[in-house]
Amino acid sequence: MSLPVTLLAGPSTSLRDDLVRCLVLRRPDLVAVSYDLAPATDGLHVVRRVVDARGTHQHLRVPLTGCCLSCTVVADAEPALELVARSGHWREAVLALPASLQPAPVADALRDHDDAYVDTVTTVVDALLLREQLSGDDLLVERGLAAAPGDRRSTAELVVTQLEEADVLAVADLHRIDTATARTVQALLSHLSPLALQVPLGPGGVGADDVVGTGRRDRAATAEDRARLAWMAGDLCPPACGVTTVRWRSDRPLQPARLHEAMPALLPGVVRSHGHVWLADRLDQRIVWNSAGGTLSFADPVRWRGTPDCELVLTGVDLVAEVLRARLDQCLATDHELAAAPAWEDPFGRVLGPATRSAPR
Repeated sequence: MSLPVTLLAGPSTSLRDDLVRCLVLRRPDLVAVSYDLAPATDGLHVVRRVVDARGTHQHLRVPLTGCCLSCTVVADAEPALELVARSGHWREAVLALPASLQPAPVADALRDHDDAYVDTVTTVVDALLLREQLSGDDLLVERGLAAAPGDRRSTAELVVTQLEEADVLAVADLHRIDTATARTVQALLSHLSPLALQVPLGPGGVGADDVVGTGRRDRAATAEDRARLAWMAGDLCPPACGVTTVRWRSDRPLQPARLHEAMPALLPGVVRSHGHVWLADRLDQRIVWNSAGGTLSFADPVRWRGTPDCELVLTGVDLVAEVLRARLDQCLATDHELAAAPAWEDPFGRVLGPATRSAPR
């Protein structure tokens, strides 16, 4: 029988480890396999620990694969879980990931594993720091959390991704903040991760049993399936405690110079936005829009498949939907501009490459 595995992610190693200790003590048939990046005299390496209620069974140094933390954990997790499953000592397992890792690559690597399968993806949330983590633009490398030498992700990007990929959100220290702030945190989590079950973690490990072995992970679902379900579920999230999700769509392209000028006014208060846009000087290209905190990614142009349009989803605190939609509407190219085909100012040329004016096919 395959071993059910819960992937445990989150930007706080200390909160992750607190939860692991609680779980192994409360569930004697559970084993935890934890990965951490650690310094050594000959450079960084990964430490794998295998722990259960009886103590530590393994403390193993794993060399980094190509200086990439994610690659190392993905490559090592499969044989590590195989050994755990075939030992016959445990009925379930937790795979605790380093703070900077997203769970999706590990879950994908274990999709067709014979001895273990991903039953739940749980992200540990720090209720005290969540709003700060989601609002900044500091980089993981500045915090010593980069997963590879070229890792230029921000803390907000990491946190948002870990939330969006979760089946369960284990919310720590919610009881330590005032009621209004706690409700705002819960509303943010509902809007950013509408498919996930929120489980508050109280003193003494209250709620811990509800974050592992939930069976909430659909083994057959692809990342695209989950994204589509989250998109539909997001429509059901009403504004609450100041948290709003604004959806904007247009079948008209955006005038690039006006969009560039408007960007500083679009992002304040927005903790997460995503979607795609259509620019009037690149009529044949679909351009991906992603933001987390103060970091905006505006890239990956590809040729259109289907009818061109613009579609954005923006989530934040104290957003005024009508104002945000009006600002975006003001960026749309007019009929006169499209007919005249002017020599467009190209503020995105450095990011997207030379502009084109060809029509979509």
